[in-house]
Amino acid sequence: MRTDRVPARVAAAAALLLAACAPATNGSAEQNTSTVDDAAYIVMERGPCFGTCPVYEVRVDAKGLVTFEGRRFVDATGTATAEITGDSAAALMRSIEADGFFDLDPRYIYGERGCGAYHTDAPHVTLTLSLGGRTHTVQHDYGCTGAPDVLRRMHDRVDAVAGVGRWISR
Repeated sequence: MRTDRVPARVAAAAALLLAACAPATNGSAEQNTSTVDDAAYIVMERGPCFGTCPVYEVRVDAKGLVTFEGRRFVDATGTATAEITGDSAAALMRSIEADGFFDLDPRYIYGERGCGAYHTDAPHVTLTLSLGGRTHTVQHDYGCTGAPDVLRRMHDRVDAVAGVGRWISR
């Protein structure tokens, strides 16, 4: 009894043809993070605590312009600027997005459902990401123990990529 099978050469030729029609990539994992729309930005504002927590706002735009506004308990009060690469800015924004930022509740503050147990005198952080036509803001009071751990990692990542250490002392 004869069974009809596609000869191996035909299957191989079809696979090569499909591969040739696929979009070209450079094989880099950063390809999707290398650019974002020109209107994209991320802003993080750190608020006061009962003590000497640095109080400032940092903004990173799509082209890599970093704008720091030091308010209290920082080395540089007032406005300072620096530049990072556009690729670094895009990678930061895409990583925050990939960590589920747009799915987070907008408020992890006292009295809100996501707060959990609460202790006073902790700083708060407001993080806003505008990317791909979507803008989302998350307020996080560090006194809320129920907030997702990923929020603190996002905050630390913004600080690190923006290089705020040059303007604050810790």
